[in-house]
Amino acid sequence: MKAVKTILVIEDDIDEQQFFIQALNSISNASLYFVANNGKEALEQLNKTTVLPDLIFSDIQMPIMNGIECLTQIKNNPAVRKIPVVMRTTDTSQAEIVRALGALACLKKHDDMEILCREIQEAIDHDLTKLTTAN
Repeated sequence: MKAVKTILVIEDDIDEQQFFIQALNSISNASLYFVANNGKEALEQLNKTTVLPDLIFSDIQMPIMNGIECLTQIKNNPAVRKIPVVMRTTDTSQAEIVRALGALACLKKHDDMEILCREIQEAIDHDLTKLTTAN
């Protein structure tokens, strides 16, 4: 049996949050760590906890602190920089930027549950050959 991986979800859209949580619930080796509504809230959670998530999925476009700002702070913080971060967006024009900043991948958001479940599983398995480009 594979070890269960905890996932921090950073997403401001409530429908996207619910869709992602539904996908997580169907993956046997994944569990929800926390849902943050923006990058600032995610960083506050990461800074106050002693148990860190195994993986982070973050939207790029969010109010208060966007995903790129949050990713930059995560990768500059020695306490959390090794947590893999997967960016999700409707506009993949920033894919190269987020990869250069240290994101594991930048994936295009879609409304297909099967694809989302596969992407989450691939990120958990760190299968970089499948998660290298925005789909």
